[in-house]
Amino acid sequence: MKPMLTVALMAMAAMAQAEDWTMPWQKDASFAAYSTTAESITGDISIRGTDSEKVLTTGTGTEIALTFVEDRSSGWNLNDNEVWPGGVFAITQDPGKLVNDNTLCGADPATYLVFTPLDDALLQMAVFSGAAPENIESPGLCGTYNYSIE
Repeated sequence: MKPMLTVALMAMAAMAQAEDWTMPWQKDASFAAYSTTAESITGDISIRGTDSEKVLTTGTGTEIALTFVEDRSSGWNLNDNEVWPGGVFAITQDPGKLVNDNTLCGADPATYLVFTPLDDALLQMAVFSGAAPENIESPGLCGTYNYSIE
């Protein structure tokens, strides 16, 4: 991991402990689609709800019910195999077709997603089909979506 990013993530963790700081997915918020994948499949998203139950709303208004599984620090970044914080959520029901009739996992049902801050400006959402993921290289990875943290 790049030294400055390591320092930034360590500082974020220290802030979380010292000031009861929350990760981007832990509070009600909206995120602008940043990657081409996010733009073409979900559009902008918002996340709302309690600590254990969230609703992710896509740019088309589709609501995706999520159940919190765990906070897991693991190798969640495709471009960096170091440990990153991640919030793992089970998808209650695959939402089906979204923007431009695209789906989160192609022909497979989306079953889990993991939110990871890539830095203080980008939130990654990794979507999986099948069993709960251990890291970004777990079987069933369907795609990664990046959003601006506003």
